[in-house]
Amino acid sequence: MLENPAPSPRTSPATLNPSAADTGAPCLARPERSPTGNRSARRRRAARGVPTGSPELDWLRQSLHACDLLTSVHSISPTDRALVAFAIEWAPYGGADAENLFIRFGVQRNRFLHLLHAAMTPRPSDLGHLRNLKTTLCNDLLRAWNDTHHNEK
Repeated sequence: MLENPAPSPRTSPATLNPSAADTGAPCLARPERSPTGNRSARRRRAARGVPTGSPELDWLRQSLHACDLLTSVHSISPTDRALVAFAIEWAPYGGADAENLFIRFGVQRNRFLHLLHAAMTPRPSDLGHLRNLKTTLCNDLLRAWNDTHHNEK
């Protein structure tokens, strides 16, 4: 049977080698952000056709934030949040095609738009600014999804 010939250290590794703490090496447990930001995320967005810093990207961020806000105050359900977030993500492209809608939600385009409209209809319990937010976002989404050249196949 093999035995460990060295006894376990009674002090911390930093005290055994005091120069190790002064090396200035970054902690691997919490890597520092580079001053250039997250380049890979910008590349992915650019590859999808949405340029960074564009009005479309700003609208996308604001709309997803609004969707999260509506969910957090229980103005839309978590199920409806998935539907609305999907609609927001596909809005810059004129909406998803029939195949993506069927795979994700099991419905055709016209049924999806009906479900989206129902999810975004203001409730009597919604505060005034939430009603306005839902109405504006719903109108923006329906316009983006309907102002397309998509035809059901």
